[in-house]
Amino acid sequence: MILEIDLSFVWVFRKRACCRYGPAGGSGMKKRKILTLLLLFVGTTAFAAEDRVQVASLDKEHALRKHSPPQVIERSEYYEIRGSSEKELRNQMCRNGCTWDDGRTYDSVTSWYWTWGYGAEHDPQTCSTDGFTVTLEITYRFPKWVQTSEAPRPLVDKWDEYMKKLVMHEYGHRDRVLDAASQFSNEVARLPRTTSCDERDQRVESLSSELMTQLNADQREYDIATNHGAKQGALFP
Repeated sequence: MILEIDLSFVWVFRKRACCRYGPAGGSGMKKRKILTLLLLFVGTTAFAAEDRVQVASLDKEHALRKHSPPQVIERSEYYEIRGSSEKELRNQMCRNGCTWDDGRTYDSVTSWYWTWGYGAEHDPQTCSTDGFTVTLEITYRFPKWVQTSEAPRPLVDKWDEYMKKLVMHEYGHRDRVLDAASQFSNEVARLPRTTSCDERDQRVESLSSELMTQLNADQREYDIATNHGAKQGALFP
């Protein structure tokens, strides 16, 4: 039996806003917590295989609880831009970039959602989180410059450096998601058996909400500290 629940949580982290160039005038049970969905093509990163965590529990039978590290699927999608000058490329990013519900356009975004599941191991008196797993799907959206043979070499070099820094900034967001998912998995592994599976599910959902609230705050602090990547060199032109 598979149970799907939409808990309607959404987190999307937006990157540096577009600005004008130059002067103005220019099997088991499975639950889902949805954060966003942007899908194109798949590249997969998997952490190490199964691990064990020491659990503080009075139930000696479950003093060692099995859990799997987060499984990660990374996807990238691109919007095309064209031009042969810094001004043209910037204008293209402002026109074709990532529009958010605040009405502003951003150069790139990182978004994700995660699902979790666990085995249905239980007896008439208790329910366990044994076999708990978290799967992350992370999606990046970047600009892709469609270059021509006339593209000036200095502009190509400047663009390449910008993209390197932009990707580095987005990976910083990804790393914070991975840390939160690992913490989620570890803390669930420490939960004691419950008298019902509904109680277990409520504890897991509550823990997930707490961690996502903290992750949301951490991501905002990261963007403030880096000025949405600008202090890391993700500036163009």
